[in-house]
Formats: sequence, structure tokens, C-alpha cells
Amino acid sequence: MNKLLSFSLLFSLLFAKDSFNITGVVINSQGDGIKKANLILTNPDGDEIKETKSKGKGKFKFKKIEPGDYILSGYIESDEKGKINFTIIDEDIELELILLSQSDNPSIPGSIQKDIPKIAIDNFQKAPKKKKTLPILIPQQKEQTEKTLLKFEKTFFEYDANLKALKTEIDSLKSVVKGYQKNQSMPNVSHEILDLIPAPIYQHRIELQNGTVVSGDIIEESDSSLVIKTQIGTLVLKKEMVVRMDEFHLPAPKVIFLGEPFIDYYPDRQIFSGQVKNEGEIRADFVRVLSSLFDQTTQISGMDSTFVKGTRIVYKTNVVSDTALKPGQIANYELTVPILKGKKVQYHTMDIHWNQTR
Repeated sequence: MNKLLSFSLLFSLLFAKDSFNITGVVINSQGDGIKKANLILTNPDGDEIKETKSKGKGKFKFKKIEPGDYILSGYIESDEKGKINFTIIDEDIELELILLSQSDNPSIPGSIQKDIPKIAIDNFQKAPKKKKTLPILIPQQKEQTEKTLLKFEKTFFEYDANLKALKTEIDSLKSVVKGYQKNQSMPNVSHEILDLIPAPIYQHRIELQNGTVVSGDIIEESDSSLVIKTQIGTLVLKKEMVVRMDEFHLPAPKVIFLGEPFIDYYPDRQIFSGQVKNEGEIRADFVRVLSSLFDQTTQISGMDSTFVKGTRIVYKTNVVSDTALKPGQIANYELTVPILKGKKVQYHTMDIHWNQTR
């Protein structure tokens, strides 16, 4: 506990805030904000620290001012003046500065005393009092308490007298760790995470004379040997040991055209229509028919694509589509391909694209 307290105190001392902001507003004796009032911030010796001008509605701000005693003076060309003494300790300050002319100040002989709040007169005479109708914000000073400084020459605890107690605590901690490790179990792994782990897909199944079956990919073949990549590494087999060698055919979609498309010819377009069929063993998703038009120089004269009208499917991503074809399903398509301006069409090509999803 002493160690934690000492570290927290050291962290606070190292990262304490060393500058603060002064914000406030400049008003006249009627309480109206004064724009473009000249403001000068000085120390008690009269040295100028910063200066600025008030913005709209009399607002102003001084940034990054160090703690200490300051005097804020303000004036405008109409001979209205005022100032405030204040102190910055350990927090930002908000002030309200009232500018008064000689006629507003009842302490000047022969001046006409206007009906102004007494708090404004007190501010002009440097005698701030409690807020009334037009408050002057005087920062509340906190009592400064002595901060305990960390003495690095002292240790955090008396280790000589506590070695036995420390050993007991370490032994207890070891017991807790052993108990935690004993209760460890295999975490639950979702199907989404398992799908991200690539599983090896081998293309060949090789049966040897001794009855062993090897699954892998043939990466090199000669007259006398085979080099096969397997899950346990790369194997070199003599062909005389091989009894049978088959290729794996994984289930997959296979979409084909049923016959040639019917074509409507127009001066500015060609319209293709026909049917496609999924001859594969699993569903084909987002089946799309593409057509490209070419001129006699093999330059593109037009290109477009369209999705077929198939089965409506709701995917795991909440995407809904009716462009899927189940195994053996037939779907119609109609594709309009615009001809580029100034191009002539000599021949065309047709293609089918699809995706395979779970």
C-alpha cells in the first residue's frame, strides 16, 4: 500500500498542470458587453504579460498563464476604464471587468452621479464585494496544503523486518496461480473463427503397394518418382510403389449456357436472351451473364452484364438476393449491350460469373 501511494504521489508531481486560462467578459455600467476593448495583463510590478481585445458581447481569453498575482486593466476610446486584481493558484479563472467613465464614478468631485449599481462603483475603486445586480467574478482561492514530496533516498518498506511476511505472501500467490492454471479449460471457438483458419485441400489420392494411402499435391513428377506435398511435409515416392492415383474432385457449382443465345440486332444496341443451368453439386450465388462486342480490329464496341433471375437467398451477412442457382436449376436471362458511338460490331463473346458462399 505504501509503495502504491508513493508511486501515485510521484506521478501527480511529474504531470501536474503548470499553466491556466483566464476567460471573462467586459461590460459597461449598464451591464452591456463591450466589443474591441483594449485589455492588458500585468504583474504587480507593472510588467506587461499579455494583451488582447474583447470579442463579441465583450468576451475575452488569455491562454497558458502561470500561477501568480496579476492585474487586468481595460479601456476604450470613450475614456471608460477599469481593472481587477486577482490570483491564479491551481485552476482556470473567469472574470467580469466593468469599464466606467469619470461621470460614472461618484468619487470624482463635480461629476454627475448616474444610477449605477454600487458593485460597479466598488469595482472601479478596487474594492470588490459580493455579487448583486452586476456581479464581478472574483476567483475563490483555495487553501494551499503542503504537498508531501517523495524522498527517493528512503525505501518503500522496511524489507529487513518483512522478509518472512513477503515469503508467506509469495507462497500464497503461487497457490492461487496453480489453482487458476488447474481450472483452465478449452475456450469455446465460434464457427466464424474456424472459418478463418485455412484447411489444406489436397488434389490427389495415391495408394501404395503396402496399402498406405497418401493425400497431397503432386508438385513434381519424373519417369521414376513423384514429389508430393502432404500435411506432414514433402514426400518422394517411387512410381513402382504406386498402385493407384486418383484426383480429388471437390463439390463446386458449375453454370453453363443452354445453347446459343437469341440476339436482337439494332443500330445502337444488341439484346441477348437465353438460359443458363447449374450443373454443379452445390449452389452458385450471384450468377451474372456478361457479353462483350468487338469490331473487326478486336477493339471493344460495347460491354455489359446482367444478373439472372434465380432463387431468393438470405445470407449470413443479412444480404438478400434472388440471383442464386441451386444444383440442376435453370434460369432465364436477357442482356442489352449498348454499342459505342461510331463503332461497328463484327462479333461478340459470352461469359458467366458466379460466387460460392456458405
